[in-house]
This record gives sequence, structure tokens and C-alpha cells, in this order.
Amino acid sequence: MTLIKSIIVSALTVLVMFSSFGQKSGIIQIDAIGFKKKVQSKPGILLDVRTLREFKNGHISEAGQLNYYALDFRQKLLMLPKNEPIYLYCNTGYRSERAAKILIENGYAEVYNMEKGILEWNLYNLPVKIAPDANPDTDNKLEMTEYIHLTQQDALTFIDFYAPWCAPCRKMMPMIDSLQVEYHNRIKIVKVNVDASKSLAKELKITGVPYLVLMKKGKILFSQNGLIERKDLIKVFETHLKTEKPAKK
Repeated sequence: MTLIKSIIVSALTVLVMFSSFGQKSGIIQIDAIGFKKKVQSKPGILLDVRTLREFKNGHISEAGQLNYYALDFRQKLLMLPKNEPIYLYCNTGYRSERAAKILIENGYAEVYNMEKGILEWNLYNLPVKIAPDANPDTDNKLEMTEYIHLTQQDALTFIDFYAPWCAPCRKMMPMIDSLQVEYHNRIKIVKVNVDASKSLAKELKITGVPYLVLMKKGKILFSQNGLIERKDLIKVFETHLKTEKPAKK
């Protein structure tokens, strides 16, 4: 029994050691307020891993830019010095977290990721710098007044909040397009680009995409963050259609 206890204690000790090591050497996830304070109190490398267009349309002052989708991204990322804190961000924290993992796997010890990205930064009205040659996205733009009018209708309205840079959003787009045709005149299906609708995204406190919501008369009947299977979304539609009248054109 003593031997068994000794083995268990040894195993637990090793587990705790590895757990402690993982916490010390892993990505440091931080919210927008904490991110801003940390960058100011402990200067390091501040890097925006979005596309150049996204960067120009609004970025944190003093940030460098490196496109996560570029073929040479990894090569350039690993040229960063290892003896300084690295602060990473994107729109929602997805791309920057993946970039942070690359750094951690290659021996970088102090890597911070703004967990919910610049979308959360904007929610707190924190300052951004817009380039003189910025080219804001206008596709599927929706203002707050339009959103209120749309969602207050006496008919089912489904909204897909997406972003052009969002891989899951792009994956779902053909499905959303086909459902627009399939449910024409029964459910109003609308796509809203959060990059083009920044003020709306801020008002609705959207910090991640895709964000899906089914509404009627201003009331949310269904909502989901992230991907959804076609069959599951159809099930949601059909459940709420049972007591609905056809939507107006």
C-alpha cells in the first residue's frame, strides 16, 4: 500500500510540475482593457496579424502589421526577438491565438493574445488609428436604424453576422445563400458584414463571428456563436415556422 501511495504521489507531483510549466510557458490570454494596460506598463512588440486593408481601416497605435494569411507569415513571425514581450491581436482573437501558438512552440516565453480582438477593443471605445488611404468595406452594411426596422417586423428574420476574413463564415456562406432561396417568402434571411457595420456590431456587443440570430418583433428566438450544421439550422427554422404566417416580400 505504501509503494502504491508513493507511486501516486510521484505521479501527481509530475503532473503538477507539467501543469505549472504549461501555465508559465503558454499563451497569456487577456481582455482589451488588460491588453491596453499591459502594453503601456510593459512595452514590447505589438503586432496586428490582420490583412493590410483591415489594419488601415482601424488599428492600435504603434502596432506593426503582418498578414496571418500570407505565405511567408510564419517565416516573418519567427524573426521577432525572443527577449521581449509579444502582444498579438486580430479582429476576434482567432488568428492572433494561432499566431501565438506558433511563437510558443518555437520558444517564445512571453506572448499575450487579446482574447476577443479589436471588436472588444472597440466596445470599450479605446482609440484606434485610421490610415489616410483606408478603404472601408461597404458590402452588406447595416446601420442601427435599419437593424431596428428589420428586427421589429411581424415576421421571422434571421441574421447572419459575418466577416470577410472569417474562415467559418466563408464556409457557411453557400449554405446561407441556398437557405435564402429555399425559405424565400417564409423567413427573411439577411447577411450583415460586421467589418462594414462596425457601429452596429459595437451597439450589439458582438465580439465574435459568425453570430447567428433569429428574431421576431425585436425578440430573440434563437442565437448562436459559431458554426451550425444545415440540418440543425433547418430544424430551428421549421420549429418556429409552425406557428408563423408567410413573411412579407
